[in-house]
Amino acid sequence: VLGDLVESIAGAILIDSKLNLGEVWRVFKHLLSPFPTPDDLQLHPLRELGEICGEAGCPLGTEFRKEGDQTIAKLSVQLKDGQLTAEGSDKLKNTALEQAALVLLDQME
Repeated sequence: VLGDLVESIAGAILIDSKLNLGEVWRVFKHLLSPFPTPDDLQLHPLRELGEICGEAGCPLGTEFRKEGDQTIAKLSVQLKDGQLTAEGSDKLKNTALEQAALVLLDQME
């Protein structure tokens, strides 16, 4: 979908500039610079944690509990030399899980 949008914009600029390809590049150079690479993109903490644990063969455990209006997310990972656990809390379950993943990633470094 994004590619279709970019293609449509490039086509519109090309037609509007009377088929001046240099004008298309002048406009798009600012949009594409610096061109992001996969290394520049930051993974969601839970996805990063899942990939690390998957590659290492370490099981990742998830638990949730409610305390009032807060959801407490507890993540645990079993490493070869022990177990790490981390908790996050928020009204939203996904935010609590993200916080716990960030804490666990910090512990693993």
